[in-house]
Amino acid sequence: MSLADCIIKSPQTSRDEFQNKSAAYFNLAEITELSLGVALFHGFSKMLICLGREPKEMETTIIQTPTAPAVSLSKEFENGNPMHVILSPMPNLRDRWLDLENSLWKNCSYPTEKLRVVRYRLSELLSIPQTYSDYYETVDIDLESDRLADQFFYDVRSFTDDQRNKIVRDYGLTGLVDLMVCLALYDGAFRLISMLGYLENPFE
Repeated sequence: MSLADCIIKSPQTSRDEFQNKSAAYFNLAEITELSLGVALFHGFSKMLICLGREPKEMETTIIQTPTAPAVSLSKEFENGNPMHVILSPMPNLRDRWLDLENSLWKNCSYPTEKLRVVRYRLSELLSIPQTYSDYYETVDIDLESDRLADQFFYDVRSFTDDQRNKIVRDYGLTGLVDLMVCLALYDGAFRLISMLGYLENPFE
C-alpha cells in the first residue's frame, strides 16, 4: 500500500519514503513490476474517467492481476528509450512495454506532433530526471495539447462531452482513443521514471 501511495499521490516527493519502506521487502525486479502495474492501472483508470466511462464503484473495482510474461519477444528495441533503462530488471516486461509504446506511434489517427507535446508536458509535470526528459523534448508547440495534459494531470474529471465530441469530429473516434492512450501510458511511465530514475542502486 505504501508503494502504491508513493506512485499515485506524488512520486517526485515520496522517493525517500519509497526507498526506505520498499527496499526491505522487495528486490529490484519485483519493485519494477509492481510499480509499473500500479502506475498503469492509475493512468488507465484516469483514461476511463476522461472517456466518461468511470465505473460507478471505481473504488472497489477489482481487476485480475496479470502474470509477467515468461517468453521473450523476437524484436530489437531502441536502447536509448528511458523505459528501456527503467524496466531493464524485467527484460520480458520491458520488451512488451516498448512494443506497446511503439504501436501508439504507428498508424496513429491523432496528429503525432500533438501527441509529442502532450508527452513532453506530462514529463514536465511529473518532474522526471533531466537525463530522461531530454529524450521526450520536442520543438513542437501547441497550447491546446499542453492544456489537455494539464487537465489529465490535475483535474481528470473536468473533461467534458463537448471536448470529446470536438476531438471525434476533428480526428475520429480512433483519434480520441489514441490521445487517451497516450495520456494514460505516459502518465504511468513518467510516474515510474520519477520514482526510479533518480535513485542510484536503490536496493543495494
